[in-house]
Amino acid sequence: MQDRDWQAEIALLQERERKAYAVLDIPATSSARQIKRAFRRACLVNHPDRKPQDKDAKHRFHLICCAYKLLTEGYVCPELDEAESPARQFTAGKYRLDNLWGHFCWWREKFFQ
Repeated sequence: MQDRDWQAEIALLQERERKAYAVLDIPATSSARQIKRAFRRACLVNHPDRKPQDKDAKHRFHLICCAYKLLTEGYVCPELDEAESPARQFTAGKYRLDNLWGHFCWWREKFFQ
């Protein structure tokens, strides 16, 4: 029996959530009410019936629905995996968070000073 790569699974889940928050254009600390409000606002703006001349409106609308389903129900759409990943921010103040040492120094300063 082959071992599961749980770290890769967690990284994939985190990447999906980052994409979902980026599609809805909300911060990752949003409440369920804020997610619902952002979903409704995005649907009103990007609905294909409102933009019949825009060929990508249907795809954007589907991505918005997939992002909402992921954040509220945990349902994963394959289209969300194929979406372009948002740019990552690797710094938090004076520390770089793309390596373990920088993350540790940021954590130490945040919680112990």
